[in-house]
Amino acid sequence: MKIFYFTATGNSLAVAKKLSGELISIPQVKGRQTFKDDVIGVVFPTYGCTVPPIVRKFLESVKLEADYTFAIATYGIGKGKVLQKAEEIAEKQGWHFDYTNAIKMLDNCQPQFDIAKEREKLPSLDIEKQISDVRSDIEQRKKQTLKSGVVDALGTWLCVSVLSMDKEKYAKKFVKGYSVDNNCVKCGTCAKVCPMGNIRVGQTVRFSDNCALCQACIHACPKKAIHLNHERNTERWRNPDVSLAEIISANEQK
Repeated sequence: MKIFYFTATGNSLAVAKKLSGELISIPQVKGRQTFKDDVIGVVFPTYGCTVPPIVRKFLESVKLEADYTFAIATYGIGKGKVLQKAEEIAEKQGWHFDYTNAIKMLDNCQPQFDIAKEREKLPSLDIEKQISDVRSDIEQRKKQTLKSGVVDALGTWLCVSVLSMDKEKYAKKFVKGYSVDNNCVKCGTCAKVCPMGNIRVGQTVRFSDNCALCQACIHACPKKAIHLNHERNTERWRNPDVSLAEIISANEQK
């Protein structure tokens, strides 16, 4: 089984690891390719109630040939129509997902959420059971497509149609909100975890406008020196089942 994943703070990678397969990082898949296996899955976070741009481009450029395919989206406050969007993209490329599901996790998007308060919700989420249930479904080759309700559909409409959060112009606007304070020691961690190769570290830390919106740089900075405008606090997050080295290995552009 092959599992393609995209991760910034480790949530989706933690899920992918527990589904047990050959793990392949989406940022390191280059060009148009066809992948074959008996089972192929894609695990990714939800950004703005839809598919992250980097995952969308991956789905648009690959063909997955398998007896059974699945897509798992991790999400925080709302999943929107993220899975329907993933299905639409796949179908346009001539393939489909046999199984889709979503796993609710801590929402770590700065500055929209207070991560300290989000941590308090973790026990009630029972993430391990959610993952176990999904793994059991996949092992049994269950077929289902998770549908979204009215509230989720409204969330996607607001983020995509009104705020244009899935458009490149939004990413260019978003990256202008970054700042680096005097605690920065120029260690280069931010550049290593960036899946777009968007950060250069020299005498200063420079951000280009090819941003994935993932905020890996913010959460991975060992000095908490990278900020977004209007962030709630300096609380940061990395999934406890994933190391910084794993995120670097998954995202570093060479």
